[in-house]
Amino acid sequence: MIRSKEKKSWIVALCIVCMVFFSGFTFGQKINKKDEQGKKQGHWIYFGKDRPGTGYPEDGKVEEGDYKDDRKEGIWIKYHLDGKTPKLKGEYENNRPKGNYTKYHENGKVKEDGRFERDVYLDTLKRFHENGQLEYIANYNGAGKEDGKVTYYYANGQEEFVYTSNNGKPSGKATRYYPNGDVKEIITFNAEGGVDEGAIVKKEPVHPMVKVEDPGASKVVSTKVVAPIIQDNGGKFDPNGYNKVYNKNRDIYQDGIFKDGRLFDGKLYVYDADGILLKVQIYKEGRYHSDGVLN
Repeated sequence: MIRSKEKKSWIVALCIVCMVFFSGFTFGQKINKKDEQGKKQGHWIYFGKDRPGTGYPEDGKVEEGDYKDDRKEGIWIKYHLDGKTPKLKGEYENNRPKGNYTKYHENGKVKEDGRFERDVYLDTLKRFHENGQLEYIANYNGAGKEDGKVTYYYANGQEEFVYTSNNGKPSGKATRYYPNGDVKEIITFNAEGGVDEGAIVKKEPVHPMVKVEDPGASKVVSTKVVAPIIQDNGGKFDPNGYNKVYNKNRDIYQDGIFKDGRLFDGKLYVYDADGILLKVQIYKEGRYHSDGVLN
């Protein structure tokens, strides 16, 4: 009986030793390897020492995931500058983002959750404040454009701005709220998704105001437009209304509602030196909010 127990214990110990040995061997074989043609295969981890000058600790992770024939495939994780906290987890197919993804704040809470294919958002997109409260929710159609009800929220959970989008164009009426839930203004969009003169009805708060602190709020504010180029509205710029402003190359530059000559709610288009559109920045209440989709 005793010998049987000793034999069983010896077998268990031997199995554990073998598992540790072979798992270590397998790990060493699979990480950061290339095949005979020099193509990356299997799991790769990039550390700060592999990307000098990026601000990561030498032993901190920058990103990791699998390669297949030198192309990113499957789940990849990118990290914040601490080299530990995930910044983005997303699916890749043939070296391009495709599928579900999740972005994270530096405190580890979810920042954005959505789906990305063919360089556009698809289905439901959600963004969250640093405190975990929902900040934005909308549905994106097959063309990657907002379609249906779109809602922005304050960091206290109260609705901030609600409107309906029809294939990327605001339609009908939109309502903006104070942080206490009172209606702040009602906006009526025209057929082009713009706002005509007199289409914004402002309202004073009815109940006591509520102060909402959002530690993750952007510090980047819009600047006053100087010598705006307007092709619509008879070439007249409305410093306190809807405008579509163009740059000197006659490319769309800013599109949205302005207050005191600054973009208040809308889009700012960023181009490179050759006039190629690089990105679309979304501004909300005069501050940079997020990057939009290149249409």
